Amino acid sequence: MNGIKIKLTNHAKIKIRERNISSDIIKDIIKNPELIENDKFDDSLIHFISKIDNNHYLRIIGRWEDKNCFLIVSCFLDRRIKKYKR
Repeated sequence: MNGIKIKLTNHAKIKIRERNISSDIIKDIIKNPELIENDKFDDSLIHFISKIDNNHYLRIIGRWEDKNCFLIVSCFLDRRIKKYKR
């Protein structure tokens, strides 16, 4: 997964910019997530989740376009994770 290419939908670009999420953190989570979940509504989507600091988990939602290209459709701090981690 070394030469992974990250693509963003327009929605993802806006949300990542609004939420001030760095591309380095996104790449790190896609390469080494703490948790991977399948989307409940769309079988093609994958959720990569990792803790980014003491209080926050980042959820990245997207799909593999091929083995080296991941398309991100959304990215957000997930406050629900704390409930699951207890």
